[in-house]
Amino acid sequence: MPASGRGNSLELAPGVSELRYRRLFETAQDGILILDADSGKIIDVNPFLLDLLDYPFESIIGLQLWEIGLFEDIAANQAAFEKLKTEEYIRYENLPLRTKAGKQIQVEFVSNVYFVGSAKVIQCNIRDITARAQFQAASKSHADTLKLAVKARDEANAVLFHELRSPLAAISSMIDLLEMGHTPVASPDQGELPPLFDKSALAFIRRNVQSLVRLVNELLDFTHVGNEAFGLKLVKVDAHEVIRAALKNLESRQDRTRIGIDLRLEAPRSYIRADAFKLEQVLSNLIGNALKFTPQGGKVSIVTRSGENGEMVIEVSDTGIGIPAEALSRIFSPFEQGDSSIHPRYGGLGLGLSIARTLMKAHGGTLEAESAGSGQGAKFTAHFQIDDSVSGKATQAGIPNDAANGKS
Repeated sequence: MPASGRGNSLELAPGVSELRYRRLFETAQDGILILDADSGKIIDVNPFLLDLLDYPFESIIGLQLWEIGLFEDIAANQAAFEKLKTEEYIRYENLPLRTKAGKQIQVEFVSNVYFVGSAKVIQCNIRDITARAQFQAASKSHADTLKLAVKARDEANAVLFHELRSPLAAISSMIDLLEMGHTPVASPDQGELPPLFDKSALAFIRRNVQSLVRLVNELLDFTHVGNEAFGLKLVKVDAHEVIRAALKNLESRQDRTRIGIDLRLEAPRSYIRADAFKLEQVLSNLIGNALKFTPQGGKVSIVTRSGENGEMVIEVSDTGIGIPAEALSRIFSPFEQGDSSIHPRYGGLGLGLSIARTLMKAHGGTLEAESAGSGQGAKFTAHFQIDDSVSGKATQAGIPNDAANGKS
């Protein structure tokens, strides 16, 4: 209908207009408050808001607006109220509103001033936006999480590129030196044995290639952990033999660092269900870290014993650099290290402990760390369930023969 033919509510009979207003007021799905414009006291409230706040009608009439949680600060309330009276309109996107029981609800608040007869009143429309606020908070939290993840990824990539670049650069430089030493002028007699320099250079290259292999293996293991692609073959194994195998693999590192190893295999029952290769990987990581972070002249202890619940316990402790208290809760997280100074001094991706704990969990065991702080050494404790089955001899799959026979 054209505007000229529609008319407006002012042309209705007073009784019809009032009835229409009351129906809108009482059926609205937003809260409505009517305030006295001079005092700011509530003079009417619709049923929706009464239900939202869990107030009886007679308890809310006569209250000031800030007494139900809007503009809780008196000074803020006075400033907002004066602004409303002056501008006759005010809007807030997100305000806290308290129910009678004290529960807080987030609301959108729109208020304007108008005349009823000769008197001014203030109408406040209040919409519950709790669900919207929760969604926005969750979205922000998700965005913050993604931001942290991107930052962590960038930091991890920087560490990875550094770890790859260092041995590759060293290998490349040593190859250049070897080539310089094998020019026709430098080596006229091709039948001569390689000089000692050649052997030391090859050993240098071999160590760096081994570092690259360990790095790639660690990344592959981490990928498998992320995909839960462990491929464990749990059989009965002698954990003491696996410890000896791990030590055998670390002999060269121990010789270089000249760190004493105290080996006490005291557990009366050492047979557990495990994947010998993966268990060796866990123990090599723990013992290797102990050697890595312990200065020359220090000591690494490997002790086995029975736990309080009859389980087998393996403890690997050292007298090394220790772990700060604030770092203990995160050292098992991927790409985490004790503090920011560790990578420049010792290298590594910070994946070993994360992989070790995940493999322990896959074995049905636990791995925990403790340290009295920086410079106070560290201890890692692994718990395994004993395998008391009598099904013959424990398997030695994945364990070198000399280690399985008790040689270390």
